[in-house]
Amino acid sequence: MRRDAVFPLLWAVFLAAWLAPVLALAGNRQLMTEKMAEQDMKRVIMESVVGYKVRSESRLGLTEDPSYKVETKAAAVIKGIKVDKMIYDKDKDIALCFGHLDVGDVVNVVGELVRFKGVTVEGFGFGTMTEAAKSPLMALRAALLDAYNQMAALLVGEKILSQSTMENFILTKDVNRSKVCAAIFGAYIPNPGLSSPNRGWGWDETGNAFVKLELDPRKVQDILGNLIVYKGASVLEVTGRGSQVDDLTPVQEGSGAASMIRDSGSKTRYMSLDVPTAPAPAEGADKLDGGGKTQ
Repeated sequence: MRRDAVFPLLWAVFLAAWLAPVLALAGNRQLMTEKMAEQDMKRVIMESVVGYKVRSESRLGLTEDPSYKVETKAAAVIKGIKVDKMIYDKDKDIALCFGHLDVGDVVNVVGELVRFKGVTVEGFGFGTMTEAAKSPLMALRAALLDAYNQMAALLVGEKILSQSTMENFILTKDVNRSKVCAAIFGAYIPNPGLSSPNRGWGWDETGNAFVKLELDPRKVQDILGNLIVYKGASVLEVTGRGSQVDDLTPVQEGSGAASMIRDSGSKTRYMSLDVPTAPAPAEGADKLDGGGKTQ
């Protein structure tokens, strides 16, 4: 063997021996994160095609401890979902998966057979194995649940309870509660593509998530199986919101960073309101921490 050929061969053997331990250190974090994103994408498509059972309850009276809770459930055997694209952020350990399903005959969440012809449903899903990255993804999921609850309330209606008591010109009791119980199917997130100019999901400048839902409300069925014919707009749209941090309870750490910021389309505008609230405590006065205890 020629001398000039020996050196490259020895160098290749050295590199292979040196890189072997490094390559052996490749772990399963990225694989699990991508698997999680793929599963989330499949869930989103299944929920869009089959539908949701939605149940919510809110307590928002002035003398109540405010609360807003939404519960959803969907389950189906579904096949044919294809992965179109997987994106992975190495720095944040966040995967984003896009996929689609060519829909045929589907039994929806209320057991009704729905026949789709030439319909393709697109969906996306996120995944991460890193705790610090979960907050914005959890906020996005919360926004989706809020959107489905809003759609159910818009179509099926909500039961509202109001009770108030005033004594000597002072409001002593104020109860304002609502309940929603419905099954919604056929709703979808408009323009789900990552680069879509009017993408129906994302985070706003504060880090709160938003998800838009659209629905052709030709018919919807409530949880009791009563058929409701809706005679309003041909396509309805609602926007759900979700937060990364619960600032109604003690401050949480590791909220993560929002990304892909978009205008949520919220009708909320920020301005000063001339409401006669109690004056703020003076500097140095006792303050309440997040748990409501005096420091």
